[in-house]
Amino acid sequence: MIKLNNITINNCCIFHILSPPFLFFYDKSDSHSLTSKLPSEMPFAAVYSAFTVSIPAILIIIVIFPILKFDKCIRETCMDMEQNNTNDLSDLQKNLMEMLQKEGALKIGFGDLTGIPAEQRSGMPRGISIAVPLDLAAVNKLGAGMTYAYYAEYSRSNTLLDKLAALAADYLQIHGYAAIPMSVKSVEQTFRGHSSILPHKTVATRAGMGWIGKNALLITKERGSAVRITSVLTDALFPCAEPVNESSCGSCDMCVRNCPGQAPLGPAWTVNSRREDFLDVLACRKTCVERTWTVAPGMSMCSLCVLVCPWTRKAIEESGLSYGFPAVEIAQKSDLEEILALQKLAFFSEAERCNDCTIKPLTQTIEDLTDEYADPRRSVVFLKIVQDRRIIGSVRAYEKDGTCYIGSLTVHPDYQKKGLGKRLMKAVETCFNGARFELFTGAKSADNIRFYEGIGYHIYETRETCGKFTFVYLEKC
Repeated sequence: MIKLNNITINNCCIFHILSPPFLFFYDKSDSHSLTSKLPSEMPFAAVYSAFTVSIPAILIIIVIFPILKFDKCIRETCMDMEQNNTNDLSDLQKNLMEMLQKEGALKIGFGDLTGIPAEQRSGMPRGISIAVPLDLAAVNKLGAGMTYAYYAEYSRSNTLLDKLAALAADYLQIHGYAAIPMSVKSVEQTFRGHSSILPHKTVATRAGMGWIGKNALLITKERGSAVRITSVLTDALFPCAEPVNESSCGSCDMCVRNCPGQAPLGPAWTVNSRREDFLDVLACRKTCVERTWTVAPGMSMCSLCVLVCPWTRKAIEESGLSYGFPAVEIAQKSDLEEILALQKLAFFSEAERCNDCTIKPLTQTIEDLTDEYADPRRSVVFLKIVQDRRIIGSVRAYEKDGTCYIGSLTVHPDYQKKGLGKRLMKAVETCFNGARFELFTGAKSADNIRFYEGIGYHIYETRETCGKFTFVYLEKC
């Protein structure tokens, strides 16, 4: 038996196929001699029958065998072409990535979009996700609100993204592929859903760039949420990255706890999630508009959740910057009740050391504090630190005759030993740069004295008040 292209042919069939017609009539009684009958001895019917059987067999030899051989050649050629095409695409992919990175892209990913409805992806089977980095120094200043530096950086990154998307699309089209850049101008927005037809974040997760955080932003391991992204749709069947289908946020809830508008709801994203499952988009928009208003009225780019993300913090600290969250902010009149409650909580331990609960920080009323805040002759500056949507630190100070008098430095007991006191003191010194600084604390408050001495203050006077308390006065010139 032999096999040709999975067709089994018996050896004796081959013998008959290859034999002239008269060999079909060898002497069966003497099979060893294979003595053939001469054609003249054959009956006409027998000869005709032999040719009838033999002609299809000959056709198989001269027609089918060449077809089978041609089929093999075709298959081998197709395999070679497929391999060459794969090599060509890999080279094209590599060259495209190098070009985009040279022009400012941080990261590029290629994703399989065939699992997304065709109308959302304009019928294109592949998506290219392009990420550009946001300046970490600008991101690091967002704790106290929107800044002009971040607004400029946001605008710069958007312009760069459109440029990169156009470059990628042009490059692919030159090489014979269809490509659609999903630029700001070309992306169709639906106001009702506050979303695009095919979000850039969706393409990014299909391209293995990162996951969607509880803040509904893309999070990358390289920069956290401190990136901006765009997309290009194409029919070039590039090799694709493994898609990301679930969040890596774990139990982290920094954005949930610190969003002023309480927009992140807490659940973690998965590929099957709807955005409304984990984000209140209207609350997010309201907060973004409010926090951006003084810099860009009507724009929506709060980005506080970008700063508080631990992955962003990691990138900021690895860049050599001192992490800027929580930030020191100017306190408003509406903050006074919360500041007073914090003051009484923080100074209770001081009262215990003095064995007297009548010290001023514990007896001050909201009316007293309001008068202090509003007094135009003293012009007291009130500062605060907000984290987890509550005031966790505060200090106030005023200047007179070249001396800045600092009072009521308070940090919530749950947030102490984290450098917040130093941050508040540094902010005060920045506000009154060039002045002499003075403050006081209880003589028995060894921790407080050690803290102030650690930031450059020294004791210059000790005073006893009414025979009850002894205070030490410290200065820094």
